Amino acid sequence: MTKSDKIREHFRKYPDAEVAKVAAKFKAPKPMTYKLRKQVQEEGQPEAPKPIAGGRRVSLGPAQLAIAKKLGLPLDKFVEEGLKSGLVQYDDERQVEGEETDIDETLDERAKDYGKFIEGAEIMQMLKRMVHNYIELRGTKLAFDQREAIDMIIHKLGRIINGNPDKVDTWVDIAGYAKLVADRLEGVER
Repeated sequence: MTKSDKIREHFRKYPDAEVAKVAAKFKAPKPMTYKLRKQVQEEGQPEAPKPIAGGRRVSLGPAQLAIAKKLGLPLDKFVEEGLKSGLVQYDDERQVEGEETDIDETLDERAKDYGKFIEGAEIMQMLKRMVHNYIELRGTKLAFDQREAIDMIIHKLGRIINGNPDKVDTWVDIAGYAKLVADRLEGVER
């Protein structure tokens, strides 16, 4: 039995198990563990019929199936109404397989570039407190965009200090916030 098979079996037995704990137990990467959990969750899930001409398919998850059942709607009617309201999507409009779909995955990826959030927040809040104290102390009058640009620049500085200082986007963002204020002062508002 492969490690993937063991993890899938674990999720079948314990569907509410925390991904981080399962990954640690089996010494597996979290992204792989998320993917395996999703596979187990999708096992045996029925698909809705092709609702509209053109051969496009709509797959419904367990929550959507439960809602359709609770409402007493046939699946084709539920899909039709769901498509109109935006609560249901065609399969070909959903996220591509492999894209992040779980908030934990997103947060783990961000931590690679920006460091631990709690540590970055401490840096950012200390810098903001210091800057805002001096603004108040000196009685400096700032427009909303100037104040917000300063806050965002401090936020980006905190990410640089706490995380990856070579992330180009962060430096570009800093320049962008400063440029927005400078442009506005020169009569160009965006």
